[in-house]
Amino acid sequence: MYIHISCHLAFIILLISCTEGWHSLDNSNFHCWYITANANNPTPYSSCPGINIRWIVPPKSPVKAQESFNVTYELILGSAFWPWAVTNNIFNFNNITTASGAQDFCDNTVCPSSVSAANKENCCIYHVNVHSCHKNDKLQNDLCGPWISPNGTIYTHSQVMAGPRDRGNWTSVIPGLYTEGENSLIAHFKIAKMHVAIEKTVTVNPRTVCGDENCETIEGEDCETCPKDCGRCPLQTWEIALIVVAILIVFIVLGAIVGYFVWKQQKLLWDESWIVSYDKITPDTGVRGFMGSVISINQSMASMTSGVTANKNLTGNSLALNAARKQIFTETGIYDGRTIAVKAIQKRNFALSKSIRKEVKQVRTFDNPNLTRFIGATLEPDRVNLLTEYCPKGSLNDVLMNEDVPLNWAFRFSFASDIAGGMRYLHNNKLYHGRLKSQNCLIDDRWTVKIADYGTPGLRKEQCDDIESVINTKDADIVYRAPEVVDFEHASPTPEADVYAFAIILVEIATRNDPYGDESPDTIKPGWRPPLPDLSQESTVDDVCPCPKDYLKLIQICWVDKPSERPLFADIKKVLHRINPNKLSPVDLMMAMMEKYSKHLESLVGERTADLMLEKQKTDRLLYSMLPMEVANDLRQGKTISAEWFDECTIFFSDIVGFTTLSGSSTPLEVVAFLNKLYICFDSIIDAYDVYKVETIGDAYMVVSGVPKKNGILHGREVANMSLDLVEACKGFVIPHKPQEPLKVRVGLHSGPVCAGVVGLKMPRYCLFGDTVNTASRMESNGEAYKIHMSEFTNDVLCKVGGFHIEMRGSIPIKGKGDMTTYWLTDRDQNNTHKSDTLTEVQS
Repeated sequence: MYIHISCHLAFIILLISCTEGWHSLDNSNFHCWYITANANNPTPYSSCPGINIRWIVPPKSPVKAQESFNVTYELILGSAFWPWAVTNNIFNFNNITTASGAQDFCDNTVCPSSVSAANKENCCIYHVNVHSCHKNDKLQNDLCGPWISPNGTIYTHSQVMAGPRDRGNWTSVIPGLYTEGENSLIAHFKIAKMHVAIEKTVTVNPRTVCGDENCETIEGEDCETCPKDCGRCPLQTWEIALIVVAILIVFIVLGAIVGYFVWKQQKLLWDESWIVSYDKITPDTGVRGFMGSVISINQSMASMTSGVTANKNLTGNSLALNAARKQIFTETGIYDGRTIAVKAIQKRNFALSKSIRKEVKQVRTFDNPNLTRFIGATLEPDRVNLLTEYCPKGSLNDVLMNEDVPLNWAFRFSFASDIAGGMRYLHNNKLYHGRLKSQNCLIDDRWTVKIADYGTPGLRKEQCDDIESVINTKDADIVYRAPEVVDFEHASPTPEADVYAFAIILVEIATRNDPYGDESPDTIKPGWRPPLPDLSQESTVDDVCPCPKDYLKLIQICWVDKPSERPLFADIKKVLHRINPNKLSPVDLMMAMMEKYSKHLESLVGERTADLMLEKQKTDRLLYSMLPMEVANDLRQGKTISAEWFDECTIFFSDIVGFTTLSGSSTPLEVVAFLNKLYICFDSIIDAYDVYKVETIGDAYMVVSGVPKKNGILHGREVANMSLDLVEACKGFVIPHKPQEPLKVRVGLHSGPVCAGVVGLKMPRYCLFGDTVNTASRMESNGEAYKIHMSEFTNDVLCKVGGFHIEMRGSIPIKGKGDMTTYWLTDRDQNNTHKSDTLTEVQS
């Protein structure tokens, strides 16, 4: 009895030592239980000989909660295991009574394919999995065995596996440990009627750590659980609504303020009160209106646009300039009860774009005594005019060049100061002139200088066909262009370039001469500038500059080559005020000058009027030689020339037989001289008839009657008489360089309807269109030398008129027409006059 009790005490002590050492043993530690062991009966075997179980890939520690990972472990059953197992009734089924029988069962028994069907009788290792329990759970004997705790807590459980004993490594997927802190992870095997398990302690950290500056929303962190990482929670709905309302109120107020100013700007932008109807400008019929404002130009300029407001059309005309200095007049008119300057802008087409509106809006807001005020513009077709404040004294260049206008240095400083003041205002408003010169500095009736021709580049841009005039103007203005922009024709204006141009004007004010002096503008190279004026050679006391050194220094700093070193106009005005000893207004001083200046006006008017009429005659003569008089007059009045249909007319075509051979044996100059002589002869003959010369191309000569001036059926008689005269003239015509060779001409006539109209804007042509033109050309090409070949239609017209001798040629093939019956015009009756008499409508 005592021996039995002693044995039990020893077993309990050994069990307690094993139990206490479960969690302190190393990787080789494992335990074995009989199959009936459970939480209430957790007594393991004291030893398990022949069993070797270990972790191959142990669980990592620490791990995050719910983080899955893999573990691999191994179970080896050695030879010592089988006799021990049989002795302990591990294999007391299936008639297994020996160690060899047990080993044979494990080696040869094939486990079912389904793990759920595996049991101790059909599979050696029929249950393998991994599970865990938390160290804080106070289990009996602190032992977490291979069974479910009585409290029902399941912490983790891997998928169950089964297999033969020689499988070797077993790998389980741990879906995650959910309880933070220390956990026991147990790999559990069931072999026959016993449990085998190996344990590993794993530390489980929280899945997320608040304060690691990483908001792990997937792991459950949010603004409420961890504001450190995820930030503050969104505002409540009422808070958002309150903030939104406050912001909306602020934005509405700001939007209303901004919208008001934008509305005012847009209203000014789209306001078209500045667009003036051309009919609202009435002529200024007074002496001042007739003369206009004087603007000086250089001797080298070939032509310039001008006009006289006594003409209702206010249209600029070209003035011929001789070698001496000439002056032209700007157009003036009366608008809204005041005299205004009207500048015609040459534009072939014009569209009022938004950019032009912005330019106009800007200059409309300008208000400065040294700027000509913008009045408006006329934007009608062919009548684009710029309307500005009128300055009756002309330009600064006019006054400086007029020797009869005495200017002491008080006036000169006043002029320079006015220009600087106006330019300062422009630059302060971010507008740069780009065309500053003495001709653009105008003087009003109070002798105040006002800057003109500023702003609105899109409206001022001209489309001029007079290339020579444009080139001459550029040559004259090149001296005002700064070195950095002189090589760039379309360079944007800069404040530094305006200062450079002002320096040139200072030279003009000092010398009272053009900036290029004795130089010719067309020979001046880009970058050239006039020499500094010599201020020590003045003849009178009034002409002596009171501060020559300061004045010359101002010129030098204004035209220095480096643009960044040029002063601002605000500084220039201060310098002029400082060096000017006379601070009085020039109005009183100029009263006497105005009287001297006015005596030249009458002589200027007469001279200008004579030049104007002469140029008008030249222009009319040239225009009528290019277009019919009726068409030219309509174009001049701005009327639209539409194509016109003419029911009947007669067309004349002629060419020279053998012209190609004749040209091949002649020099180009001889051919030109010959054709010139011939066509002068032809032109002198056709002047006697009611015909219009359409064109000459090489040796071809084309004339029409009945277009553009209708003459009933007399067009046939006019062309027939003219044709007989031209053929007769050719018979006696002497070719200048080949007097022995006769001039053989052939003529073709055809009558019918045509369409006529002006084609083109540049070098417009009055052209005829229709089958009548082609047929007349075929009559000429199928004719013979010294004969007039005409169609049946022309024959019918001449038969109605009468007085001509006609022979039938017969039916001949005409290209593009087939067979046509044609006739020869051979002569006329004696009573049929050679010249066109009074044209009367003859009804057929």
